[in-house]
Amino acid sequence: MTLELILIRHGETEWNKDRVFRGQMDMRLNATGIAQADVVSYLLKDKIFDAIYTSPLKRAVVTARRIAKPHGIEIRESPGLSDMHFGLWQGLTEVQVKERFSSAYRKWNTNPAWMKVPGGETTRKAWKRINSQLREILFMHGTGTVVIVSHRVPLKMMTAYLLKMTRGEITKIKHDPCAISIFDVPDRYNIKAITLNDSSHLKMLDLPPAEDF
Repeated sequence: MTLELILIRHGETEWNKDRVFRGQMDMRLNATGIAQADVVSYLLKDKIFDAIYTSPLKRAVVTARRIAKPHGIEIRESPGLSDMHFGLWQGLTEVQVKERFSSAYRKWNTNPAWMKVPGGETTRKAWKRINSQLREILFMHGTGTVVIVSHRVPLKMMTAYLLKMTRGEITKIKHDPCAISIFDVPDRYNIKAITLNDSSHLKMLDLPPAEDF
């Protein structure tokens, strides 16, 4: 017996589209994000889920609820799955962050293992919070199918943890809006990635490809 772990990023918000740092700002899905969530819901409608966990931020909660609807199960909000706190970067565009925090932004994109976003969370603290929650979920569910709906950075950190990568290697990982990663988890030592950052299902929306931001 094994556990099928499905990691899903929330759908698009206006700040995703405009390349604005979100962090723990509580943004709602835009129309595209809702459509993306509904495509994922349709794709997974025949699955049997043992649990659906989500970040408590609105963009993740709404995505999780739409995925859960065909299954008639309640979602479980878990604060440990919240996005990384981006401090002074929250609400700024990528261009503005590059201009105002050039050194920190360069470090974020090249070697983020020990950095602290100005006014925000350290990557070390975020890694500990997020993957402690992941370990708790894995401990509670040894078999079956479990879904986690979260955010770009937490999903990168969970993926890195599952694949025995370091937190400094999260820059090698991508996770687009409403993309899906699936892991086979027979035990903590033999975890296998079945698919990573798969967004092929979103092609039916006939929209420009979603981006890892």
